[in-house]
Amino acid sequence: MTQLPPIVARILALALLLGLVLLVTAFGVLPFAQKVRTTNDALDHSREMIARLSQSSALRGSYDAQIDVLLARINQSGLYIRADTEPLAAAAVQEHLKRAIGLYGGELRSVQSLPSVPEENLTRVGLRVVMTGALSPIIHVLYELETGEPYLFVDNLQIQSIKRRRQSNQEQSADTLSVRIDVYGYLPPEAEG
Repeated sequence: MTQLPPIVARILALALLLGLVLLVTAFGVLPFAQKVRTTNDALDHSREMIARLSQSSALRGSYDAQIDVLLARINQSGLYIRADTEPLAAAAVQEHLKRAIGLYGGELRSVQSLPSVPEENLTRVGLRVVMTGALSPIIHVLYELETGEPYLFVDNLQIQSIKRRRQSNQEQSADTLSVRIDVYGYLPPEAEG
């Protein structure tokens, strides 16, 4: 092996040392610095999110109060049937129906409770009703049911003309109608905690 002049040996040693420093920097320090930067960014993001959540949790009481006010307004509105239980709600609808039929001159023939049905956060309470009367009172009763309070909905409307016999045994077509309908309304929503 040949001996290198001392100056060349020193330059070569310095080049090797510089290369080693560059390798350590490239594969050790730079990835570590990148991880530190990424961790600092994640911490900054987490601090920002905590600040936002703290702010929104401070507003939560305000939101809860607004929700309580809205629920009270809904419960005091005429949208829903005022009753504590489903049978009481069916009875309230039946009383409303009797008032409307009595007011306009029809006759209530039969009332049958329909099974309650949960729909979204509400409970649908219904009745199957058969009533008779002239055309005008029937129209007024249906109008009263669908436009009055509580909000009631008419479904499955079936109308038949009733023929009555007069005492002289002559058959005459009267303007009396038999109407079968399903009437339903809703109980107020259950408050979610």
